[in-house]
Amino acid sequence: MLAYLAYVSCRTLTDYEYWNIFAGITLVVHESGHVIFSPFGELLEAAGGSIMQIATPLIAAYLFLRQREYFGISVALAWLSMSLGNLAAYVGDARSQDLPLVSMGSGDPIHDWHFILGRFGMLGDDHSLARFTLFLGALSLIGAVALGAWLCAAMRSLPAKQPSVDEVLGSE
Repeated sequence: MLAYLAYVSCRTLTDYEYWNIFAGITLVVHESGHVIFSPFGELLEAAGGSIMQIATPLIAAYLFLRQREYFGISVALAWLSMSLGNLAAYVGDARSQDLPLVSMGSGDPIHDWHFILGRFGMLGDDHSLARFTLFLGALSLIGAVALGAWLCAAMRSLPAKQPSVDEVLGSE
């Protein structure tokens, strides 16, 4: 599982067209973020998709931490790295607006990051911000793999627990 997560995360960070199950989930989360943030004005509606696609894996990691499901945190961090890779491609496209856009609403979709960076006079910084976002994605991937590998090594060193007869038979 850890090797798969590392592979798809690396592919996502290096190839913005690479598609996997996490990309589909992230797209749905991103689009729902626009709906959730729409009551708070045009700027937050545009930023809401990106906010949600970063917040959701972080919330998942927090929930795994609360449940003491530590390997789940590795999965959430890998998802975060993929989400940041996806976001970096979107941010880096702000000036050129070449990426195809999707919209849950009617009418022509707007390019969120063209709108956001244009609003703050930062369109010329799109590539720098994209590189920084990719860097954060790489850090998240390193954290995911390091935590997952450490957990696997720690579990391997534990003595195997032999199930009791009651556990095997399903009786108490």
